[in-house]
Amino acid sequence: MRIGELIPTTSRSFEKRLVIAVSIIVLAILGLQFVSHDRANALAHEGEDLRRTVSMATQSDRLLKLVIRFKLDSRAAIPPGPDGMARYAGALTDTAMDIEEVVNALRLDGLGAIDPARHDQVFQDLDRVVEGFVSQRNTSSSNSSARRLDEMLNAATALSDESQARRDQAIARLEGSAQRWNRQVAIFALVLLALALAIHFDISRNILPALRRMHGSLKRLAEGDLDVPIERFKLVELRDLARSLETFRRNALAVQDLAFADPSTDLPNRRAFVQIAPRLLMNRDHDAPAFIALIDIDRFKYINDDFGHESSDRLVRLLGERMREALGEDALLARIGGDEFAIYCATQDQAPPGIVCDALTRAVRQPFELDGTAISITVSIGFAEIESADGDIEHILHRADLALYASKRNGRNRATRFNADLSQERDLDRALERDLAEALGGGQLRMVYQPIYPTTNAAQEIEALVRWRHPRLGEISPGRFIPAAERSGVMPELGAWIVDRALSDLSRWAGLAMSVNLSPIQLQQEGFVSFLLEACQKYRISPRRVILEVTETISIERNARALLTLELLRNAGFRIALDDFGTGYSSLCMMKNFKFDRLKLDRSLVIDIGEDETSRAVFDAAVQMARQIGAEVVAEGVSEEALVETALVAGCTHLQGFHLSQPVEAQTIQEIYDAALRKAERATAMAVAQVS
Repeated sequence: MRIGELIPTTSRSFEKRLVIAVSIIVLAILGLQFVSHDRANALAHEGEDLRRTVSMATQSDRLLKLVIRFKLDSRAAIPPGPDGMARYAGALTDTAMDIEEVVNALRLDGLGAIDPARHDQVFQDLDRVVEGFVSQRNTSSSNSSARRLDEMLNAATALSDESQARRDQAIARLEGSAQRWNRQVAIFALVLLALALAIHFDISRNILPALRRMHGSLKRLAEGDLDVPIERFKLVELRDLARSLETFRRNALAVQDLAFADPSTDLPNRRAFVQIAPRLLMNRDHDAPAFIALIDIDRFKYINDDFGHESSDRLVRLLGERMREALGEDALLARIGGDEFAIYCATQDQAPPGIVCDALTRAVRQPFELDGTAISITVSIGFAEIESADGDIEHILHRADLALYASKRNGRNRATRFNADLSQERDLDRALERDLAEALGGGQLRMVYQPIYPTTNAAQEIEALVRWRHPRLGEISPGRFIPAAERSGVMPELGAWIVDRALSDLSRWAGLAMSVNLSPIQLQQEGFVSFLLEACQKYRISPRRVILEVTETISIERNARALLTLELLRNAGFRIALDDFGTGYSSLCMMKNFKFDRLKLDRSLVIDIGEDETSRAVFDAAVQMARQIGAEVVAEGVSEEALVETALVAGCTHLQGFHLSQPVEAQTIQEIYDAALRKAERATAMAVAQVS
């Protein structure tokens, strides 16, 4: 049974229990004070009575001694000599006076030791008793004094005995009062001690443990542990506080859900990932390979442009569900950005992280159903393996980010493992992004041109290509600095510079056509069509001489502005070519929705057609499809003579590649085409001569 149940009120309130305990203590102290005061008065009274009885007993003893001395003196021999009688009489008189003095003192003590009825005749007229002993003139007088003396001795003896008895009774009463006081004090002390023990027991067994548990809950809440259970306390004060804490905990959990969860996908966000991943890392099986990966949706900006943010959010949710299904329940998947996810995974089947990430990229490639449209996307993945349980998550995320950056730079739609060289590559790309603005105005960029050869007549076309000679790093590949320009926001300025310089050079080469590559960013620019037309007017170039090459991306297929820009450019006289055909998102849909003048087959479709029958079949099908819709077909990447014949047989209208001609400087273009023109003229002349 708890102490609280022993309290008559059976209160569960700490305040009431405390008030009751203090009230009992106060009442006990007041009771002790009252008893002590009463006992003190009684002891004082009995002490005074004892003092008086002791005084009476002392006087009685003295009286007895004086009477005995008086009797002894009366029987003493009279000293010889004439004054012997006088001395004898004087001694008796002195003793008699002392007896009268003691008797008077006993009469005045207030205790009634001398009873007038009993003692007055015995102790009065002592001078006659003295005279009787002195005169000795007759026997009767002497005998009378002797009898009076015997009566005095008997009275003094009785009085002494009575005084002694009364003294003993007073002492007994005083001792009894003292013992009763001690008992009462002991009883109150025991009551207070028992009450103190009860309070101590209640505090130590009930209140303090409850306070400690409450303190522990408060401490864990203060440390951010919102999973701590809040106990339902019996104490009213703690119960009210616990109710408030539980309300706070639930509200904090709701806020945490908002702060640590992504509302679109219900996945943890970056903050939650950084907190949860270290705990999983510490508790993992150290024999299982573990890694952290960053996943980025390729060209997500274009998906936003095509379908809008609401549809893009649904696509991200579907992607999260698919990745969670592919990874299993043991992996931690979080959305840490608009199109970026993070994964912590400890592979229980000992599968290498690279295989897991490759499988994930394949799973993502399956089309998603969105608003009745099948959408195919790809992702780029960068992963970093975890070497120790105490690894810093932010550091590992940084490594994974470097690997992700490499995946994007190397063509996207792949998984890349972190290695030490990636950090240097990232630093180099950052340097390129910083230096591009200076390169635009510092004469570091230049244009080169690669001939495009038709299969039916002499070469009359070139493709404009930009090159960058860095003052410290030397020649930088366009595949390296064009993405850097797009990331750094310099692409509009770089694209304008390329168009202006290419058209300026084209104005010097009459009769040639030129292909110019456009970035998807340029198609989004306000006033881009006007800019191209003004540039052509500036250099007096017909738009029909300019072929604009656009990369196959979903933004060109679906984005209204990009499609409108292409339509306006075609209506203005520009020819439109689809570059890198066969590597993008939805080639067939694009060809259905927009009529391209030319398709440029990506080098990945060309490089193996001479050796692999499957590649040859795919290549032939692509060429025939393009020819059937009336588009020209350019085979890029022709690197050897065998590919020339194969491309011609397949029906390509144009060829381009290092085997035919590498990109050359602008001053060389005129010579190449003059030589080609002379060769064509000689061939024509020979043909005419043979006919003649």
